[in-house]
Amino acid sequence: MARLILPRLLSDGCVLQRRKSIHIWGWDTPGVRVTAKLDGVVGNVETSDNGRFDIYLPAREGGGPYDLTVSDSEGDSITVKDVMIGIVWFCSGQSNMEFPGARVADKYPFLRTIEDEDMIRTFKIIEETSFSGPYEEHNTGSWVSVNKDTIMSFSIVAYFFAKELRAMTHQAVGLINASLGGSRIQSWMSRQMLEGYDELIAETDKYNDAAFRNERAKWNEDKTNKWINDLYNKDLGIQNSWEKENTDDSDWDELSVPTMFTGTPLEGHVGSVWFRKKFDLPKELAGKSARLFLGTMVDSDETYINGEKVGVTEYQYPPRKYDIREGLTRQKDNTLVVRLKIELGLGRITPGAIKEYKIFNEDASAELDGIWKYKIGATCDKMPPTDFINWNSSGLYNAMTAPCHNFPVDGIIWYQGESNVGQPWDYADLTEKMIRGYRKLWKEDNLPFIAVQLPNFVIDLTEEENWGEFRLVQNKILDIPSTGLVVTMGLGEDNDLHPVTKKPVGERLALWAGHLKYGYIGEYCGPMAASIKKVQDEKAAVLVELEHAQELKVSDEGKGTEIRDFFFVDKDGELHEADAEIKEGSIVVRSKDDVKNAVALRWCCENTYRGGLIVNAIGIPMCPFELPIE
Repeated sequence: MARLILPRLLSDGCVLQRRKSIHIWGWDTPGVRVTAKLDGVVGNVETSDNGRFDIYLPAREGGGPYDLTVSDSEGDSITVKDVMIGIVWFCSGQSNMEFPGARVADKYPFLRTIEDEDMIRTFKIIEETSFSGPYEEHNTGSWVSVNKDTIMSFSIVAYFFAKELRAMTHQAVGLINASLGGSRIQSWMSRQMLEGYDELIAETDKYNDAAFRNERAKWNEDKTNKWINDLYNKDLGIQNSWEKENTDDSDWDELSVPTMFTGTPLEGHVGSVWFRKKFDLPKELAGKSARLFLGTMVDSDETYINGEKVGVTEYQYPPRKYDIREGLTRQKDNTLVVRLKIELGLGRITPGAIKEYKIFNEDASAELDGIWKYKIGATCDKMPPTDFINWNSSGLYNAMTAPCHNFPVDGIIWYQGESNVGQPWDYADLTEKMIRGYRKLWKEDNLPFIAVQLPNFVIDLTEEENWGEFRLVQNKILDIPSTGLVVTMGLGEDNDLHPVTKKPVGERLALWAGHLKYGYIGEYCGPMAASIKKVQDEKAAVLVELEHAQELKVSDEGKGTEIRDFFFVDKDGELHEADAEIKEGSIVVRSKDDVKNAVALRWCCENTYRGGLIVNAIGIPMCPFELPIE
């Protein structure tokens, strides 16, 4: 059995960071000499008492592919093949960073036939936690390059980011992807970074107890299985096979779909509801292979066409996109049946833009929105809350991020915040502590850190979950040197936590990276308000002085071109809607109700925008802000 071990990050296909000392590390028998050779450059060192070795080869420019050979004085040797030297970025956050290519293939169909891009590679770390302390090595991960198969599991934001970096720098791009849907910022922070947050540190300690952790995991599983099984056993639709075509639905009620259930007889219902829709198909579609789109639903569904199950989705977020086999449909009297399970009384078949309800192929389509029939299958108690163990403080950092600090990178991109919007901890302070902690551990004081600001979003938000206010908190990252912030207003979907327009997000991340790291001299962000000054010859009017404001204009992002998102803030904190016009690279804002005691001005500080967005020459919207009036 070989004694010499290299970390997973140093495996076939890896991308090593150019212009930084190349770190080769691993484990072997204590006291043996280990040698590393890369493209004729050699370094060696003796292993420590615990068997660890660290070899640093000189920094160099990009190139490859090379073989990296690591051997020891006892005769063991490992050769790592297809090594590139280029630029490496660490990609982290929650679901919108994790979001894979498969989820946007309908938005960007070229992904299904994408050409091989061997110079863009990713190392995806599978979800894992440790509450006892940081790992030295990952338990999962390997390097893969882009092709039509692998792109479907790539972080799609990171891919579009890498594609732009590749065009900008002509270097191989390596992406280390440590992300997990639903995770909180404190999940990605070490115990030391959380100093001062006693409650979060106590959370780490509590989940470090394996017995407690196992009990919570079993509780999660048991309560979920019990809820599902109890509902199944009570469900009249299951007992009477309501999925069948010949089901008598003459006494079923009707509902216009898509719709929120608020204000309907289904408001607050917990349990199952069965929906039926009769539909005809054009001859070009009848009997042919097709796809079925049903938007999103809360919470989970089983879907049937003509009595045959065509798809199941176990939770609310993924759009329902199911394949219909050849021969299943006909021209007349088809039946769509959906069994919808509702866990918390917040059911819906999601209405709004980009949510399509149709069956289609390349030749024809048939719309499925309109009047559906429905009948309650069963009523039950609410699903007990889930303990998402892996989201707790420090767990993801210890198992997924900590081993990456040995691997030099050019910077960090970060798309996270949705799970912290309604939480009491100071997100701006946590962000700063995390950035400084990461920079210390990567041994680079100005390591670029670029965050994605949350986009427009409305559906399901409570009063405590104010995305508009949260964007103002995210703005504070720009007070930290060598940071960037991607503005995404207009790229979101008001009715979906996971918008599919991801290409501009990656491109805007790359513009910031170009500015911070690669000498890019073009415009790299949208307009930013620098100051708010009173207009001397007008009452209740101010001038917004801007930076990055070349060729200002108003862009219609689905809500018209009227500027409707400026508000004056008076001394009592009350908001007053304002009118605005673009004037010679600045913006003049006037109060609609002649407010005389305004102390501040806001732009786009609600969950979504209501009118046109102000953009600059490269089409990026002005950053949301609240600034005092000078």
